[in-house]
Amino acid sequence: MSKHISVKEIIQKVNQLEWSLQKSGERSVENAEIFSRWWSSHKPMKDLSTEIIREFKYYLKVKRKYSGGTINRKLAALSKLITYARGCSGFTFKWGVPLIQYERVNNKRKFTLTPAIEKLLISKTNELGHKEKSDLWVFLIDVGCRLGEALSLQWSDVSEDFVLFKNTKNGDDRYVPIFNRVKQLLMTRKKIGLPRPFPFTKSCVEWTWRKVRKNIGMDSEKDFVIHSLRHTCITRMLHHKIGIEVVQIAVGHNDIRMTQGYNHPTKEQLYSAIKQRIN
Repeated sequence: MSKHISVKEIIQKVNQLEWSLQKSGERSVENAEIFSRWWSSHKPMKDLSTEIIREFKYYLKVKRKYSGGTINRKLAALSKLITYARGCSGFTFKWGVPLIQYERVNNKRKFTLTPAIEKLLISKTNELGHKEKSDLWVFLIDVGCRLGEALSLQWSDVSEDFVLFKNTKNGDDRYVPIFNRVKQLLMTRKKIGLPRPFPFTKSCVEWTWRKVRKNIGMDSEKDFVIHSLRHTCITRMLHHKIGIEVVQIAVGHNDIRMTQGYNHPTKEQLYSAIKQRIN
């Protein structure tokens, strides 16, 4: 690999060796190419500097008006290019290894369903004639999977005590235990001859969700989204003192810090936990 390798060549090489093997690899390539188009795909990678990265970040933030999380995804792709270049024989950065300063973002999701809201969500969904979707809400709350994982589930992935999610967001397969409520609804759905547990499109599910949310008066609650059902499951597991490493595996987080972001104990829980330790 030449020490004069261009940005375009680096992107092609990283894609060949890594991104092309990942489920979300195409998005990583797109993120890297945003930098490539901004700076020029033919410029030598060795000329990249911390100052240039700061200018790129300014462009994303001010000119493109991207959110902090979106900016960080572009920077993460650029970081991958830098890491690969550093490993090339004879390659050195002209101005030293460039530094990346990520945007500070608050990824903690606040909304969890109380038992009362969960009951209202399910009853209203049934009342509006969407019993098949209330089964999906229960599944997401009890299993804690992503919506796409539930919609991709096949009957062959369902066993007596587990469901198997294949080729997930992280590229891995994941077994998750199921218990009485979920077992019963899956058994009922299989008996009526459905081709798979939840044979819906994502757009169909989102349409029903918006309709139900409006009917229960939650339309103005911006965090009351379908993902809040997964959030509710994760938060409940943590509140029931299931080890965070176990929760991380069950919900398919690569980084335990992702799981920690769902843990926000109430003041009553803090009081109880500290009181037990002191006493």
